Amino acid sequence: MAAFAPLADANTDELIVGFGFNALTGGTGSAQFLGSSASSLFTDISAQDGVNLTAAGIASPGLGSNEAGSLLSLAVLHFRAIAAGNWNIAITGDLSDPNQGLIYRNQARLAIQANNTVTISAVPLPGAWLAFLSGAGICLRRLARKPALLHP
Repeated sequence: MAAFAPLADANTDELIVGFGFNALTGGTGSAQFLGSSASSLFTDISAQDGVNLTAAGIASPGLGSNEAGSLLSLAVLHFRAIAAGNWNIAITGDLSDPNQGLIYRNQARLAIQANNTVTISAVPLPGAWLAFLSGAGICLRRLARKPALLHP
């Protein structure tokens, strides 16, 4: 998750001091949430008691325009595909929760909103695995055709 031009409309001395958001998923496909990693510019607080968010981080003393730049990476979300189909993910920052949104030192928090649909497809077996299975099948067929040796 990234913020585009996070300080574009702010005063020149404004700082970003944190962020927080949740991810909601749905659709015909499915994926298991494995966790999140906050950008190295933030201290990850997602797992702290009372935060209870998909991703959250704080920056102390704060990030100015030099650190934030025009594209600020907030966090990476990690998922494992479970079932094929169209999988929807919505990132939301509820501004009624003081820990959510893009949080500034002096100005009001900014809502974080993003939606995306991803198609999860079944992955075919790799060629080496198929070669192994076909080789094993040929060996088993040959063994089945070979007459048993009789010993006197």
